Amino acid sequence: MPFRSAPVKLIENWFSERYSDNLQLSFRVKDQLLSVRTDFQRIDLFETYDFGKLLTIDGTVQLTEYDEHIYHEMITMMPFYAFGIKPESALVIGGGDGGTASGLLSLGFRNVTNVEIDSQVVEVSKKFFPDLSSAFKDSRCNLIIDDGIKYVRNISNKFDFVLVDSTDPEGPAEGLFSEEFYKSIHGALKPGGVAVTQSGSPLYQPKAIKLANSGMKKAFRNVYTYCCFIPTYPSGFWSFTMGSDSDLRFQSNERSGKYFNSEILHGALNLPQFVRDMIK
Repeated sequence: MPFRSAPVKLIENWFSERYSDNLQLSFRVKDQLLSVRTDFQRIDLFETYDFGKLLTIDGTVQLTEYDEHIYHEMITMMPFYAFGIKPESALVIGGGDGGTASGLLSLGFRNVTNVEIDSQVVEVSKKFFPDLSSAFKDSRCNLIIDDGIKYVRNISNKFDFVLVDSTDPEGPAEGLFSEEFYKSIHGALKPGGVAVTQSGSPLYQPKAIKLANSGMKKAFRNVYTYCCFIPTYPSGFWSFTMGSDSDLRFQSNERSGKYFNSEILHGALNLPQFVRDMIK
């Protein structure tokens, strides 16, 4: 009887982020490049087949090389062109990967202060995402490793722009969605300045968008929510919330990004009815 070997079962590695008991998003992984437990959170880095390098914090996707531009363009370009902000001074809370600070510098900001609580996030981004974190090598960017909540509460400087580029409202980021924090941000802005925060998925993280809206409405005269499509975030449907004492004043000379353009500038503010009902 001729010898026949058993079929070889190839082992595949996957990273999965679970959104609920019934749904998760999975990435086929070539290799795990890093896993470290910091004083604040767990950071993992994977090399994937379809999305390039994938950065996760506490098991949730933070960015991928393939689609990070959507998030970073929408948190910077959208409010910049919606309010006609002068590119002078900006404060970033969180954003340790450097993408938001780099986006602001590309818009012409003369001074960007970036306050990140976890130095390991910065070091990981410098090593594995050098283009994304390029702001940290620019003399116009001042990187501060500190608690963003305490920092905003105690500073005397005033900014034209404050962006909260945080993780979800859990753990160390929970206080970044509080009414008290948004009032501190208001105090750190120049007259007519604009605050922006990522506010999660309306479908899978209603807590985030509700907290952002209710908190900002206690601190600012005008609050606006806008949405975009980010395929690697829960449900692919993502929101941001802006607060200002100024009215919208759209610029007409906006430049396009990979995702952002003039149609997105106006269309992103048109919300589905269930989101409108959610943030009333």
